[in-house]
Amino acid sequence: MSDHGVPVWLPRLLAWKPTTAKNKSLVERTLRRDNLPNIADGSQRASLSISGHMFDRLEISDVVGRDADKADDESLGRLLEEEVGRDLRAKLTQQCPHVAWEVERNARIWDFTQYAHIKELRDVASKYPEVEGLVGGDYLIDPDVTVGVPGRFGTSLRAVASCKWTIRSDRAQNVRHEFNSLIKSRRGRAPHLIAVTAEPLPSRLSSLTQGMGEIDAVYHVAYSLIDEAVKEYKPLRSGSGDVSQLKHWERMTLQGRLRDYRNLADDILAD
Repeated sequence: MSDHGVPVWLPRLLAWKPTTAKNKSLVERTLRRDNLPNIADGSQRASLSISGHMFDRLEISDVVGRDADKADDESLGRLLEEEVGRDLRAKLTQQCPHVAWEVERNARIWDFTQYAHIKELRDVASKYPEVEGLVGGDYLIDPDVTVGVPGRFGTSLRAVASCKWTIRSDRAQNVRHEFNSLIKSRRGRAPHLIAVTAEPLPSRLSSLTQGMGEIDAVYHVAYSLIDEAVKEYKPLRSGSGDVSQLKHWERMTLQGRLRDYRNLADDILAD
């Protein structure tokens, strides 16, 4: 971990990216510079302010062009998956070395004992087209990061981490849909179902923390810095939508729905 309570690998993924014609004015008014953090929504003052605070505290100086991987959410999501996978493998092995941990990216879900029957369903569906519609696409799940442990009947799925660099409504729905499918289709014990993100805006984070239990918890890779930034953030006027950002944050953290990424390995081991 770095001095600011973030993973040592996180600053390598952070960079200032170019503005667009639509957000240039707001970015310059809010941050007093002509580029924005690659975790920020350039159309949201709160997102810019909170992420700018985090970048300043981490002394992020890297500036990238529009076509760089670090300016693209999809590429950053892939990089986040890779770092989370490596990090969890190292921490779990260090803390519990007698277990043969299997931490993978995009593993086939039917390789785990709780979901081995899905392979049989897919095989039947491939032979009989009339069955394929019944099987549907819910079983076509390639989790971002999986944590498996040896069990009596093969490798058991201990945890699934969905890694989202930032959160938009479609990404939140994708996580819920994927985790709902994992809950409904399992045969045996359910794995820990968690999300990992760098999203700076509490109202966006709440789209994942709310719900009926599809997601066990959301883990933020810069929890302490976002906590600091949200508490310091001042909306332009009282009563505006921005004022709710602190309320979102306090509700999620007090309920344990939003947690510090630094505790993820411990939480996986606690069960």
